[in-house]
Amino acid sequence: MNQFRKFDMVVKAPVLLKMWYNDLNVFHKRDLNKYVGALTELINMVGWPELVEVFTCYWDNERMAFQFGTKEITPTIEEIRDRIDTVGIGLERRVRKQESILIPNKPTLEDIINWLGLRKDYAHWAEGSSISFMDLYIRFRNASFYSNYNQEFRVTFREWDKIRSLAFTTTLSINTREIMLAHTLFHGHLNQGQVKYYPIAPVILSDMYHALGRCKEGHRYFQGSKGYGTQQLHTLENNNSLKGLNDVLFWADLENRKTRGRWAQIFSELREDDIQWMFNRFILKDVIVWGHRQLVLPLPGIQGIRLYAPIRVLRQFGRIQTTSPNAYYRIYVFDIGDDRVHEALEMLRKWKKAVQMDEKTIAVDRFNARYDETYKAWLKDNIQGISFPVPNIYRSVEDKESKALIELREVKKEA
Repeated sequence: MNQFRKFDMVVKAPVLLKMWYNDLNVFHKRDLNKYVGALTELINMVGWPELVEVFTCYWDNERMAFQFGTKEITPTIEEIRDRIDTVGIGLERRVRKQESILIPNKPTLEDIINWLGLRKDYAHWAEGSSISFMDLYIRFRNASFYSNYNQEFRVTFREWDKIRSLAFTTTLSINTREIMLAHTLFHGHLNQGQVKYYPIAPVILSDMYHALGRCKEGHRYFQGSKGYGTQQLHTLENNNSLKGLNDVLFWADLENRKTRGRWAQIFSELREDDIQWMFNRFILKDVIVWGHRQLVLPLPGIQGIRLYAPIRVLRQFGRIQTTSPNAYYRIYVFDIGDDRVHEALEMLRKWKKAVQMDEKTIAVDRFNARYDETYKAWLKDNIQGISFPVPNIYRSVEDKESKALIELREVKKEA
């Protein structure tokens, strides 16, 4: 199995995190539903490292897309948003207009002290670029914890209780930039004297791209619990060869399928008609597809900046895929570390001027939109040498038991 690059990742939420969530009352959970959405479901998710390890092999870290021969797909902002949206988020979005992207700069210690209601003399644990899970856990899990550390807080118990949802949200990935993001989701971000609100999906997508690229380059840790969970959901839902997830036959043989070899076989045998290009419930009239002057757009995240090129995957929006103009794909790929994001205002301007496709461009059969006659030849030249060469041993594997069950099912249908 040395053909597959292995790396570490979080496959289950810590037990203490689940205990903390269970201690939250109905009002806390209502706030989480309103501002964070379905991301809290990640605490119940069990990861499949074998799937992600094989899937990462097909990642093109220059174009930010998965390449399966001449079949190209990538997670998009709209798909991520669709996955995490709840009724609460939908209602809140109507009340509070959202900007396109957030620049998650590192907050100051003073910011963190104010947001978490701390006394400065006791806030030494909040210094630096990250905060440990346990430091937040022992101060915000339940009411008894407030009494243990009340000398560290400058807020009353009632005010502290209102902060608990925010504190819980930051523990999903405890980088201080994440605290800035969480605070923005709940309370907005003061920008030039005006409070503005921002979506979380672009940040998740940027960190997902970052994690995939780092692991493709040989790094040993798939970083970012939000990105990993959503990426796995995207993998399973966007691949028609995996539609059998809803089929009893698939689940009956699941343990045999959860191997690197089996996943490699599935991906190596993908055909054009095997790809589900658009979610069944995904209906979006207007979508951003490219920048005003440059084809690609900047996508700021917690870990760095990555490029966004939805024009390469128009079929995922129910549009006919056309041949993309040439573009320089390395312009927006860099990590930011502890620094503030440079040229932030320029990035915001590029999103304000981004080009959209309206509902008139939606294909008649939006779930099976095709491509123009020059696209395949262009894509083949554009991605030469990108796809991961799956070992022949996996190409020739035949799941005889599953094949027999499928044939039996077809016979019963005909009868």
